[in-house]
Amino acid sequence: MPMVATQKPYTLFVVPDDEPTNPREELDNFGTMVCFHRRYTLGDEHHYDDAEEFFQKLVQDSISDKDVISYVKDGNVDGLKLEYNKSEHTWELHAYSDYFKKWFTEYTLPAPLKGNETDLSEAILEQMKWQDLKDLAEKTHCILPVYMYDHSGLTVNTTGFSCPWDSGLLGWIYVCHDKVKEEFGEVTSENIRKAEKLLVGEVKDYDYYLTGQCYGFRLYKQKKEIDNCWGFLGDFKDVQDSIKGYLPDECKEIVEILQERWDNASVENILEEILEQEDEGELDYGFDDEFSDEMEI
Repeated sequence: MPMVATQKPYTLFVVPDDEPTNPREELDNFGTMVCFHRRYTLGDEHHYDDAEEFFQKLVQDSISDKDVISYVKDGNVDGLKLEYNKSEHTWELHAYSDYFKKWFTEYTLPAPLKGNETDLSEAILEQMKWQDLKDLAEKTHCILPVYMYDHSGLTVNTTGFSCPWDSGLLGWIYVCHDKVKEEFGEVTSENIRKAEKLLVGEVKDYDYYLTGQCYGFRLYKQKKEIDNCWGFLGDFKDVQDSIKGYLPDECKEIVEILQERWDNASVENILEEILEQEDEGELDYGFDDEFSDEMEI
């Protein structure tokens, strides 16, 4: 249903955008949003089968084989350890089984490691759970969770929802530190927070898109449409402020008097109705001089 405001000779309509812009497809985004769901295709396009494959790729693309090996050798991954077998002159990768409650040797590599780092790194990544892979990937990326609530429509955020039945972890939105450096000059804790704020904003814009908070406006002067624009996302107050910047100076304040029409009248019918009221003198656009003098301001 349209929001309508009249400020003679202008009439402004703000209407829901029936063909809204998907911000993950048509905008130049700072971050990348990777989502996993059995029934919905959401976020940015990707070809990962699961979270493990996704985080394995992030680590492989940004962290050296030697650093992956050192990370496990230093005991940073619960349930995974890399040990040197002196009697066999081999390096052994051991994984703990929660089911059997015991350690198993998953990979053996003859010493020395030099020249075989890639094979061992790949074996390590195959044994790591996505939670541990994510911790490692965060050394070179800003990564935020994306949660979804699915009940009479979809909504997403980065903080989670209180309902445990219809909501859960959908995926992640991330950006590499190299891009943070490109955007803000260097990678510092302050700039990391700035980057995370941008990522949160992108998830919020995507939520506006999913929840249908998408608008456009049509501006008329008398019966002639003189301007229109689409693709406004957000709470209606924010949309009002955005639209104001697109209007002629003489009618910017028209957005402050928008009122919703609850009937099913078309823009054309509403415009005709307004013009008829103008002709009949039923619309009053200001105070007369005598009444204005008596007002207390």
